[in-house]
Amino acid sequence: MPRNLDKIDYSGGLPAHFSAFVVIEDPRTGGNKKHHFGEVLFMAVSAMLCGMNGFAEIVEFCDLQQDWLRKWISLPNDIPSGQTFSNIFAIINPDLFNRCLTEHVRALHPALLTGVIAVDGKRLRGSGGLDTDCCHAVSAWSARSGVTLAQEYVADKSNEITAIPRLLELLDLHGQIVTIDAMGTHTHIAAGIVEGGGDYVLALKGNQGNLHQAVCDEFHFAICQLDLGKAEGWSHDSRRERSHGRDTRRTMVATTRLDFLDPEIRERWQGLASIIMVENETRVPGEEKVRRETRYFISSLRCGAAEFQDHVRTHWSIENQCHWVLDTMFREDHNQTWVGNAAKNLGALRRIVLNILKLDPTGSKKTLPMKRLNALVNPAYREKLLSLA
Repeated sequence: MPRNLDKIDYSGGLPAHFSAFVVIEDPRTGGNKKHHFGEVLFMAVSAMLCGMNGFAEIVEFCDLQQDWLRKWISLPNDIPSGQTFSNIFAIINPDLFNRCLTEHVRALHPALLTGVIAVDGKRLRGSGGLDTDCCHAVSAWSARSGVTLAQEYVADKSNEITAIPRLLELLDLHGQIVTIDAMGTHTHIAAGIVEGGGDYVLALKGNQGNLHQAVCDEFHFAICQLDLGKAEGWSHDSRRERSHGRDTRRTMVATTRLDFLDPEIRERWQGLASIIMVENETRVPGEEKVRRETRYFISSLRCGAAEFQDHVRTHWSIENQCHWVLDTMFREDHNQTWVGNAAKNLGALRRIVLNILKLDPTGSKKTLPMKRLNALVNPAYREKLLSLA
């Protein structure tokens, strides 16, 4: 017997200022609907903003905050159960939720897309079931604004190489600098960035055999034979950093002199203008041996070593300010949700909430955990974060 005997339309229910979520279509069928689809999304966003990370916590928050929720939504049949939240998130199209993530960022901050865009992947380690692999997401991160611009999930039995081009299609790349690790260093990805009006800085490893070997040989020759401070077309930058008891010197060498490369190799890499070498020397207290690491990059930019130093260092903000936060504050890797699309949609929801906290319209300088705590105990602050006030 259907529970919605009057056949009420429960597909809507989003409050004002949540127009970005309209792109998510209500996937429910049949006559057993009891809760507005838009209201379920609003409750989930509000609860996660206030520190709730799982469906059981979301339900508990909603039960305790019914008076506040009724200011903005109708709740015709009170609060949904945890199973209802789980069932709905399991059947939402994750591509639409990822689109919502992109649209929500643009709505919060239309002029956001400036500077370095770091592209990197992250595995949701708790999302695997007995017969299913963990979800793997590739994100585009605005290093300057500190928010996730877009996200794409890697298809089953595939890898980041197929997901990155789809991710880049969601972005306006004009005037942007896209940085990607070695997994994304492929000719078609470089071409897509240049054709989209952007520039690239791509890590170079042995997966690009001939190019990688030629670059290694050229830098070995240059360091041994040239005065890098005076050689035309070459630049050099060295910086020292002391952190967590470690003393690290980062040396960057870059050149726009690419005549040593085989013309056939150069033609395959659209826009290729520079090659870069980074050498790190780290001294750790208690260790006699100095740790050395050498990395190589290719780029469509024509700039000096000091500027490349900034771009390469900026790339890793996606690890420190996004992936680490998702694991420690949102407990992403500990979340055991894996049925249907629930893990993917919760992943998108976490990134939406993290963006809301980063783009705090009040200008608060509090830490992210303190912002979530303030949102929990201070409804006025919560409303400002959600653009309700």
